[in-house]
Amino acid sequence: MSSPILSPGGAYRPPQWSKPAMVAVTVMPYGTGGDVVTDAAGRYTLSTSSVGAITYVFDAVLDLDHQQTLEKTQHPVQTGANISSHAYLMPARVALSVGMSDAMAAYYTGAANAVATGANIVSPFTGNPSKSVSAYQNMLALQKSRQLLQITTRLRTYTNMVITSISPRETSATIAGLRMRVEFEEIFVATTAVVPASARSNTTDNTGLGIVTPSPVPNSTQAQYGVGSTAPAVNVPGAGVYSSYPSGAAQ
Repeated sequence: MSSPILSPGGAYRPPQWSKPAMVAVTVMPYGTGGDVVTDAAGRYTLSTSSVGAITYVFDAVLDLDHQQTLEKTQHPVQTGANISSHAYLMPARVALSVGMSDAMAAYYTGAANAVATGANIVSPFTGNPSKSVSAYQNMLALQKSRQLLQITTRLRTYTNMVITSISPRETSATIAGLRMRVEFEEIFVATTAVVPASARSNTTDNTGLGIVTPSPVPNSTQAQYGVGSTAPAVNVPGAGVYSSYPSGAAQ
């Protein structure tokens, strides 16, 4: 039996820690203007030259579930089964059942090694004296911030992922460790643009309304339709005496 490997601080460090991590959670890097780095297709991605990306590695991945489904449309017809016009991919999902131990050294590379190799910084979980509690708190913080993540696995690398569920399970065996299930789901992003309805600017306020010139109705026209010929004056309550005779016309 080989002797245990101890880190300089005295904590046990598995021999696998000298190799690249098979499963990792990476925070998407941001540019100088606060924008997420994207590839040629417009998808969020990691910049190989960026050392600002932060990667977290769990002590153990006990279980890993992948899910990718295809949804097809359904249109009912008079007879027979429903017909489909097209199909589309649903957001990818991945779930990790992970373990953390307070008795083990953390897997991390440190900023100095990342800068020297041009790789992303693999950071230890921080924020609490207990490494397992820190891992739980860090996942909560990433979920609360709606941070876009990249999940690296043996089968597939997922981008544009957010944490949808965190489910730790505490037993008598996890008093100095952590076992939790973290679920991730892909989000689809798009860009929008405002297109004016017309190439010309709106000049309604500057449009002239013209001049209205009223013209009196000729007497011949009034006589033709019997206006003012025999209509007597009518006393309308509240409105005074009303007459259909034009002003100044003989009655």
